Amino acid sequence: MLWGHQTTTSGTAEFLNRHLANTRPNKILVKFKNGRVRTYEPVFEARKFVVADGQMQRRRAYASAAVARIFGLEPELITVAMSDICRRAMHCGGVAVAPAAALSALPVRLQAQFMIDNNVSGALFQRVRFLLGPAAGLASRERLRADRTLAAAEPQNAAGVNGGGAHLLSPRAALQAMFDHAGATGQFLERLLQGADGRQIEANETFDGQDSAAALPPPGVRDVQIGFGLDKGGLHSTCKAVLSNCNQAHPSSRGNTILYGVFPTSKDDYEALKAMAAAYSPGLDGLRQGGLLVGGLRRAVRLILTGDLRFISTWLGRAGYSSTHHCVWCTVVIRRTRTNG
Repeated sequence: MLWGHQTTTSGTAEFLNRHLANTRPNKILVKFKNGRVRTYEPVFEARKFVVADGQMQRRRAYASAAVARIFGLEPELITVAMSDICRRAMHCGGVAVAPAAALSALPVRLQAQFMIDNNVSGALFQRVRFLLGPAAGLASRERLRADRTLAAAEPQNAAGVNGGGAHLLSPRAALQAMFDHAGATGQFLERLLQGADGRQIEANETFDGQDSAAALPPPGVRDVQIGFGLDKGGLHSTCKAVLSNCNQAHPSSRGNTILYGVFPTSKDDYEALKAMAAAYSPGLDGLRQGGLLVGGLRRAVRLILTGDLRFISTWLGRAGYSSTHHCVWCTVVIRRTRTNG
């Protein structure tokens, strides 16, 4: 009887294996006596690191569908991310996994900043945290809220309300924190001015401050270049003032800019720009008068207006170009010669 039982069991297993090999179902459901249902799904394991394009596309589609099912997202939203993960795994000759050790080393502030920069909601972040488990070291909802409260109280993030809008109370502190981070991470780039002959001017003199915010610092003074411009748009018509650090690569990228303030604007008129100037000008004047610290040395601030021609002309108090006054872009783009400039 025992021998017959083994033969029957072996024959049943062989029959099931053949049936599964021919039908290849996506999943198998097994219901136990206690009412619990267990789901079995096929898992494909790569036997070689370098695969053809068709196999790589099937792997990406399989991974995208699995991740989309876990996070409740559309597969199209994560196709690019999964393609990059598969490409990196193929080039490094390994398997793409979640770096739990690296995640546990991330401070709470960087995790909160990651959520803000990538528009990740708190609910989605917590789902990722539960998926990876405690070993991943992701912060809980309470720790993230407490860190955001502390960050909002720091000088570089303190904001105030004026005229229906909001703006930073200390743009100097915000820019100083940005330059400190760029210097500590080796991302600070020296930007030298060019003379009339097109050659770069060496800046060796120190900056001791100046009384007038309108005066330009001498060419030989060490300086930093700050971009200031307005960006209008959004579902609700708002005008956002943006500060950027030109002394680093990709100064116009989102991560390298600072949101100085936001004003509601129903239309473009002088009164709206006047209200913005009343809030922004004191902070900008203080920057040009006092400068910023880079590596422990004070540097002058050169303010560069960015944006469309109408904004730059109006901010500078000019009605526009005429027969006697060039437009502001001409003075920037045109090359100085003996007969011009």
